[in-house]
Amino acid sequence: MSEKHIRIFSAAMLLLVFLAPGCKKGGRPVTEKFKIISEAKTDRESPFFIDTKKYPSKKNSLPIGIFDSGTGGLTVLNSILELDKFNNKTHGQGPDSLPDFEAEKFIYLADEANMPYGKYNAEGKADFLRELVIKDVRFLLDNNYYEAPADPVPRSDKAPVKAIVIACNTATAYGLETVRGAVDSWGLNIPILGIIDAGAKSALVKLKPGEENNAVIGVLATEGTCASGGYPTSIKNHAEQNFPGNHIHIVQQAGIGLAGAIDGDLNYIDPAANTARSDEDYKGPGLNNPLFPIDTSLWAEYNFEGGNGLLIEKNDKGELVKVQLNSVGNYIKYCTTHLVVKTVEESPGRVLNSIILGCTHYPFFENEIRSHLMFLKQLDEKYDKIIPGDISFIDPAQSLACELYDCLAKDSLWGADNNANSEFFISVPNPRLESNKIDANGEFPYEYKYGRSINSSNQFVRIVPFSDKWVSESIKARIKQDIPTTYQVIYKN
Repeated sequence: MSEKHIRIFSAAMLLLVFLAPGCKKGGRPVTEKFKIISEAKTDRESPFFIDTKKYPSKKNSLPIGIFDSGTGGLTVLNSILELDKFNNKTHGQGPDSLPDFEAEKFIYLADEANMPYGKYNAEGKADFLRELVIKDVRFLLDNNYYEAPADPVPRSDKAPVKAIVIACNTATAYGLETVRGAVDSWGLNIPILGIIDAGAKSALVKLKPGEENNAVIGVLATEGTCASGGYPTSIKNHAEQNFPGNHIHIVQQAGIGLAGAIDGDLNYIDPAANTARSDEDYKGPGLNNPLFPIDTSLWAEYNFEGGNGLLIEKNDKGELVKVQLNSVGNYIKYCTTHLVVKTVEESPGRVLNSIILGCTHYPFFENEIRSHLMFLKQLDEKYDKIIPGDISFIDPAQSLACELYDCLAKDSLWGADNNANSEFFISVPNPRLESNKIDANGEFPYEYKYGRSINSSNQFVRIVPFSDKWVSESIKARIKQDIPTTYQVIYKN
């Protein structure tokens, strides 16, 4: 058992004390703001229609649905697949050396064509993001998918689901209540779980007695998740319940472009580039980016790797004109540096007790984030004082897996299948939609992706099975190395 798994296991019983029931159904009343909600229920000609009258009344044999804006949510699935905190016969607390979900089948959706979700709010498209989340949930509830993007007719042999896990932090922050309301309006009794509360509770469990008045909880998440205030709100709410009168500080840092870089989005990273790109092609941090600047006074702190991982352009005097990040490692160094600098500025004299990895992509790179923190710790005394050598990382997926188990127990939804029959799907731009703009790489151009509006009734994407055509070799290799349990389930054939 690895050191990471030992830490997770030792906190398991404490964690369960904080876990309120997560098996929530329904949400706020849904208005007609999102036309897809009524289309899904009443318009048989719509590609988003669900025949809810035929939804299975007996749900135990149905799979569990999980979705994310990309492949990062596979870390959440991996936590679920490896969970062993309960007895499979009695369903009571306590491990039995058997995976808790060994009798469950899963359906996973990566909305890769529309990722990263973290940019939609910054581009003034929060409602379009909510509509995407509705579409993700609708897919999991429906039977249809396409064998190939250009197929004129979908297949209809996908099973609907008995519960839905929103693995994406940004989707949870902006869409959880909306989709609960939508599913309620469709008359479907399906529990929907989000990941943010789970992460907040886990961070509080990490606090030792007395630490709450000197602690800083760091949040490394997407722009959208940080802008939503989801984690600070949840942490404060649960802290008030469990640590009355505390003064816990929370420092957020947006992982600018990090999720996109991890998933190979060319707006943030281009492995073939050797010189600085145009502003139209590059959307990451830069020297003259007013929102996400690369601060040359922090050059020592960044400790950027060279080569084509850092694209630099100089003028005739040798002065820097452009600096662009072009490797996942450099994005990690940039974001981690600014989280630490913010902590020094906003919470002087306090200790960065833990960091919530508030995006499903980030747990893949926990070691790299820790490594840069330790570099900063030895670089300067002011960083050494706030970064403990044993700083904790919070993967919200661990507590979300426990909440899912409690959810199945509450409604007696135990299955009798097995993980090997799970299915994996991914979204790709729809080539049959004439108005769609698709670039030479088969992706939505940035301006088009974030320029779309709600209620168009367009099927912008087609959802197809995972295959090597849609999942790059680098992502496949990362899955194999970092979450081999999930890799075995995906690539069982």
